[in-house]
Amino acid sequence: MLVAGVWAVAATATALIALLDSSDGEARREAEEAERRLAAAARRLETRIDDLEARLDDLPRSDDFSKLQERLSRTENAASEASADVKGAEKKLSELEGRVEKVEDGAAANEGSEP
Repeated sequence: MLVAGVWAVAATATALIALLDSSDGEARREAEEAERRLAAAARRLETRIDDLEARLDDLPRSDDFSKLQERLSRTENAASEASADVKGAEKKLSELEGRVEKVEDGAAANEGSEP
């Protein structure tokens, strides 16, 4: 929209050139210079707008954010389940160690009582 405005000003400058008397060379040159500067400014502005649009296209969309939230939620759930599994394994390991100690104590007691 801004580019269209710049081009409108450039078109106005071109129209002014056409209206100027050909005998007034200085005014014509000034108008032509203004038109060149406006066209250059419009080109720079178009380039900047294109660059900005490209940067905006690279930004994540809301659906990308939603997908990321879903993945994070699944990962958190999996981590909670893994933590619970580790606690269960630790409990079973402790129970198993206790049973092994009892068996070892019983075996040591049996060895001491045999002649």
